[in-house]
Amino acid sequence: MNCLIKERDMKALAGYQDTLMRNPRLRYIFFELTDCCNLRCLHCGSSCEPRNQSFLPYSVVERTLRSILREYDPHSVMVCLTGGEPVLHPDLNKIIRLSHKLGFPVGMTTNGTLIHEGKAEQLAEAGLDTVAVSIDGTREIHDIFRCSPGSFEKAMNGVKALKRFGIEPQAITVASKMNLDNLPALGRFLVDEGFYSWRITNIDPIGRADKNRDLLLNRDEMIKLLAFIREMRYSPDIEMEVTYGCSHFLSYDFEREVRDFYFQCGAGLLVGSVMANGDIGACLDIERRKELIQGNACTDDFLTVWKERYKPFRVKRAKESDYCAGCKHQAVCRGDSAHTWDYDKREPRYCLFREERA
Repeated sequence: MNCLIKERDMKALAGYQDTLMRNPRLRYIFFELTDCCNLRCLHCGSSCEPRNQSFLPYSVVERTLRSILREYDPHSVMVCLTGGEPVLHPDLNKIIRLSHKLGFPVGMTTNGTLIHEGKAEQLAEAGLDTVAVSIDGTREIHDIFRCSPGSFEKAMNGVKALKRFGIEPQAITVASKMNLDNLPALGRFLVDEGFYSWRITNIDPIGRADKNRDLLLNRDEMIKLLAFIREMRYSPDIEMEVTYGCSHFLSYDFEREVRDFYFQCGAGLLVGSVMANGDIGACLDIERRKELIQGNACTDDFLTVWKERYKPFRVKRAKESDYCAGCKHQAVCRGDSAHTWDYDKREPRYCLFREERA
């Protein structure tokens, strides 16, 4: 697609985002069911680990969903269950069943290691629509990345159990210096295993990954990653869907070529969340700062909060940034993703063009 056409389309999309700042439209509600996880992965944006013990009460999930129903068609709002490791939540099946009963499509992101045949059958019976399982490399690479020997085999056993009960998992991979060269081998493995979809994103400088900065991709490596995804997407020999995640302005060279849509950050415009302690926020990957917490679902009505608060996410971040001033991509990038925005320095922690501008 011609870059001038992409620029035209993305500027039109930016105008739509301005409209969303005045009239937000909830399309995704994320529930961080717990901050506890059975693994302690190198890249975890939430710094989750086994010793964490916050679990979002079922009653808060129900209260939030019923609040949303007052103004939204449930079929237009995706319920996304995550963590931590959501399978650890004692009421996971009940939450899925409730979401399904109320009419919401419901999906889950998991490391897959705790899913056995019994659990897979329960998830299917509860009405789980979609599930994404983290596969971060072939066996050895995945186990190192997840800091857990045997986690690859457990995750794949979980995938097979889900398939037996009619749930087709998507594979999700976080690309880093550790696994970048392993991606072609991983892709072949996923095709052979019959995955219908593979979603890849890059490791970002947030959470535990910010303490493992040697894993972050530089500009050349990021372009190598995007070129690999594009090649996979357009290969006539690969039926599996391959896509980049929702984050980051990727330049006109790659927008709409590595995913089916143009970049726009929906935090606080299309995306809301409830954290394991009940705090209300936007994207769950955004740092937990006082001014970014919009209320608490244990005591506040979610829909009221959604309509009346979220001011930090309904501003033009790039307009306030010395770093972004004068950038030719400011109108469409808009300061890039909210989860990699530095709220102290008022500049993006991640920018594909940083090395180019240095």
